[in-house]
Amino acid sequence: MNPSNSFKTKAWWAIPSSGILIGLNAPGFGTQWIGFLALIPLLLVLEKTFSDPLHSTKRKLLQTLVFCWLAAGLGSSIGAYWITHSAHVFGHLPWLVASGVTFIGYGFEVGLLLWLSLAGPLLFIRHDHLWGLPLRIFWFVVVDANAPRLIDWNFGGLTLSGFPLVEQSADLIGSSGLSLFMVSSNLLLVAWSSSKTRRNSFKMLTRLSLIFMFLFLAAAGYGYLKKATLLKSSSENSFQKVWIGAVQPNFSLQDLASNPELAHSERIQNLELLLEDSENLLKDHPVESGLPKLIVWPESVFPDPFFKKDGSRKRVQEWARKHQTSILLASIDWEMDENGPRFFGISVMVGPDGKIIGRYNKMFLIPFGETLPFADWFPEIANWLRKKIHNMSQFERGTEYTVFELNQRLKVSASICFDIFSREIVRNMTRNGAGFIANLSNLAWFGKTTATQSMETFIRWRAIENRVPVLFATNNGSSILIGPDGQPLSPRLELFEAGHLGETVSVGSHYSFYREHSEIVRISFILLMLVSGWAAVRKQKNQSGSLG
Repeated sequence: MNPSNSFKTKAWWAIPSSGILIGLNAPGFGTQWIGFLALIPLLLVLEKTFSDPLHSTKRKLLQTLVFCWLAAGLGSSIGAYWITHSAHVFGHLPWLVASGVTFIGYGFEVGLLLWLSLAGPLLFIRHDHLWGLPLRIFWFVVVDANAPRLIDWNFGGLTLSGFPLVEQSADLIGSSGLSLFMVSSNLLLVAWSSSKTRRNSFKMLTRLSLIFMFLFLAAAGYGYLKKATLLKSSSENSFQKVWIGAVQPNFSLQDLASNPELAHSERIQNLELLLEDSENLLKDHPVESGLPKLIVWPESVFPDPFFKKDGSRKRVQEWARKHQTSILLASIDWEMDENGPRFFGISVMVGPDGKIIGRYNKMFLIPFGETLPFADWFPEIANWLRKKIHNMSQFERGTEYTVFELNQRLKVSASICFDIFSREIVRNMTRNGAGFIANLSNLAWFGKTTATQSMETFIRWRAIENRVPVLFATNNGSSILIGPDGQPLSPRLELFEAGHLGETVSVGSHYSFYREHSEIVRISFILLMLVSGWAAVRKQKNQSGSLG
């Protein structure tokens, strides 16, 4: 068989293999550990392509981009099939078209990231040159941490979310820095699988593997000590204790769905029902404790524009004053200018005296749901898409990392839904003084998929990176309260279940190096990449010279 044809045959089984493994690396399947080897088939194909002397650099780049796109498209279709569901049920797109949106559109974003992070170093160094391995590792971490994307996820956090001790090091290097462990395992396993590499560089390969294992165990040891420290410091007087409750009413979105049966609820959105749920929740409050009370209503459960409907707003204020309870809710608002209304997604805090403490304007807008990427560049295409695809909106992006101050020691911020994808939003909220973060979400758009597990994973990253408790309060589930160590502080409400949860929480932020100095972390990884790249190129030239 022709060697070229043999390679093509291997490529077409290797690419789907990596795609399936990448998909199963996503939250919700319980197989996050697969990330430690998910890239191996793709890496082998990329390295084989770049080592082919018969192909031009241009052809190699184009071919490897296609390989990465195909693997990522399949992986996205599996791991983010909740995007397909939303486009089909609420965008009213045919199932095949919705699948194409995920495979081609979102898959291209993931594929481009893989291509940049995996293929980039192969332009400068030989794939079988072990001195280039540190460069490839740090290159991947730098790209994974800094590459722009529609949804701010990273491979390291996805994989390490199943390792609660190692994950604690995210308060040192961020969830994106955890890519160090994920990509190291993939590259080392590829190197060990090559008999030529083992024969020529056995000692160095052994040393690199031992360094990897030492760093992994050191991170686990740090996590063990950190969890014990967090448990002890949470009981200190500097932390304000407060009782926090969340209502999960499971109101229906069936009037927006192409098939109402896929909305999974027939409960009609209603303010009186919401207040009734809240009164039932208050029965769990330990009255004898004298603790302040905060009730959180998820996104899309308050039925009216809060600042535009006086009757509904006053009803909420009266209820808060009557029960001496602070209320945190989500709504929409708009301002008029010469071009018409400018819409905002907002969260509002009402104090126990019934007065409005403040509002926050949502910053991370849902792509294709609340904003169209590049709409300012291509306004005609954006208008055409809004006419053709149901439930598309255009919101204005907020600019302030708002903190609601109930008292000097009780400061809260309320992110909305996809805000939690952003490291910088939650980071700046906590840097502004927030000792507790609530995330008000409505994931009914995504049906009975793994969307809620994905969101919970992001919640855990933000909690660990900033060392604050975070409440995931959602209309349809699975609502849960997460502690500053990323572990549950409350029971988890089931998906599409009406219910509530209430817990006493120590509000306050613990020290996090990453929260205070994430810029230093990113610069450090870039410097490590440059130093390792210099060493790799220098060593490669020296070896080439000695052979000559």
